[in-house]
Amino acid sequence: MPTEVSVAKPLSGTEALDSIVYELRRLLSRDGRFQSHMAYQGFRAAIAFKFYPAVGFTPPVERAIEITGGELSEIEENPTVDEQIVIPVRPPNQVREEAEMPTPVLVTDAVGRTEEKWVKRGPGRPRNVVKGGVQ
Repeated sequence: MPTEVSVAKPLSGTEALDSIVYELRRLLSRDGRFQSHMAYQGFRAAIAFKFYPAVGFTPPVERAIEITGGELSEIEENPTVDEQIVIPVRPPNQVREEAEMPTPVLVTDAVGRTEEKWVKRGPGRPRNVVKGGVQ
């Protein structure tokens, strides 16, 4: 029977961005104003984006982003949703699993051959074993 061992690879820039968007969508989808039955003639959104890499040489990113869509003729200036999302530093594979992205694992088959695969983990699926750890 094949065995899997987690590989602790750093997150790519794309994975970091995907996990941020996942958290934004997860939080805002709880608000009734973002349900599929809602309809808007237009909107404006302002996002204060701050990204601080944990360990590394990459400098932080602090940027104000304004997004518009549709007709903008009658937009009121008071925001109806004002949320702050703080994403804590977590191990790369935990970030991947929480954002429903594949995680890297080493798979060893019955004859001892090892290869790296990317496996998608989700709710109810067993987590992979960390080398030297317990299941």
